[in-house]
Amino acid sequence: MSNSSSNRDALAALLRRDALTREKVRLSSGKTSSFYFDARQVLLDPEGADLVGQLAYEALRDFQPKAVGGLTLGADPLVCATSAAAWQDGVRWTGFFIRKEAKKHGLQQWLEGPFIEEGTRVVLVDDVLTAGGSMRTSIERARQAGGVVVGALVVVDRGEGGREPVESDLGDAPLISLYTAQELLDG
Repeated sequence: MSNSSSNRDALAALLRRDALTREKVRLSSGKTSSFYFDARQVLLDPEGADLVGQLAYEALRDFQPKAVGGLTLGADPLVCATSAAAWQDGVRWTGFFIRKEAKKHGLQQWLEGPFIEEGTRVVLVDDVLTAGGSMRTSIERARQAGGVVVGALVVVDRGEGGREPVESDLGDAPLISLYTAQELLDG
């Protein structure tokens, strides 16, 4: 088994054990579901952060971005873990967070982190994809800041219709999911 495959299996086990709740919940999309993934329970743990960072970096490195970012709060631990994994490989991917609303003071920016210059190649990340709203906002805000979105990654795709609108917004840039909800539920 390759290191990537064993990392993937280890992260899946952590997600099933610590992030998956099987009970009726209301999702951010407004829908109700019989299960919920709180991926931050795993992504904020050092073991989970290391595993997801390595897997995300491996999945995104061929796009040769200069920055990795996403909508706060779901993307925050993934941004940091992915940037750190890139650095461990000797590659600098700066991280940035996209605010849900513009800052009310100072420069009133949407993005936090090192400034993205016009034409900077960026990849976007998020923990869970449901309806696609968070990722679509990330795409829009990154482009408004001058970033060229070359790829996107989610840890878990719930398979509830979010992929199609996100892929439409991405155009030629691919959307990668490390897992589908179904494979984690069935495992």
